[in-house]
Amino acid sequence: MAFGSLWRNNLATLENTTISLWDLMTLLFILLFLYAVIYPQSQLKQIRMRRMSKLRAMEKQHGCKILTMIHRREAISVFGLPVYQYIDEEDAEQILRWIRQYQDYPLELILHTPGGQLHASIQIARALRRHPKNTRVIIPHYSMSGGTIIALAANEIVMDKDAVIGPIDPQIGDFMRGTFPAASWIYAAETKKEKADDATLVMSDISRKALKLTRDVAKELLEGKIQPGPSGESRLDEVVDKLVSGEMIHSTPLSAADAKALGLPISTDFPQEVHEFMKLFKPVKKNVEYVE
Repeated sequence: MAFGSLWRNNLATLENTTISLWDLMTLLFILLFLYAVIYPQSQLKQIRMRRMSKLRAMEKQHGCKILTMIHRREAISVFGLPVYQYIDEEDAEQILRWIRQYQDYPLELILHTPGGQLHASIQIARALRRHPKNTRVIIPHYSMSGGTIIALAANEIVMDKDAVIGPIDPQIGDFMRGTFPAASWIYAAETKKEKADDATLVMSDISRKALKLTRDVAKELLEGKIQPGPSGESRLDEVVDKLVSGEMIHSTPLSAADAKALGLPISTDFPQEVHEFMKLFKPVKKNVEYVE
């Protein structure tokens, strides 16, 4: 009887221990889940507060309203996972609201973007172009593709001397075939002629229309801004063709010196405080380290 009683007591203890371990594991899981959700968000909130404080200081210093559109993968995000970003219709909606709200103020837009949707970029650019007060786009590192379209709308483009913009030739394609420069679709259709398949012919037709749209928009945005040639002749068509035609590959980096030589309204009088502001964005990769 004593042996049986001892066995039952040990079994009860084992069962209690098993339940306790399960409860502990459940609690740890809940704590880890809350940490993964709450901690990154609390860090984001703190960093955003620091960004807003820096923006307010820059607005006082520059004497204008400042907006940022920064597309970069940050180490701190939902669940700690980085999110790839690009110009889309939500960006356009927010920026247009900002432009409407500050019609009576000079505006500065800090851009750091790989580009994005063509229609959203054109919406933003046209609204910025119509703004009644002075406008400046500030590019600390790069503003490619759709970002360049937006930059062309400003009265002045301020670039760090090592920053880059890029061509604005439209990229056409689909999920199955991939996306390629509009000029390349046209080249393929013209080269293959009657041997070209229907899809290539359709893409070529869309490409011609996209190129015309982009040329018209670029002329609209750059009208009256391009420095004339040596004999005083207009260089507008030449500059637009250089940016839109597909002569350069889409990822070609145009430095501040390149863009200025092209005739764009570029300034390299870059405000150092913008570089300080960009330090408040935490990159995903930390392959480069140095002591500040």
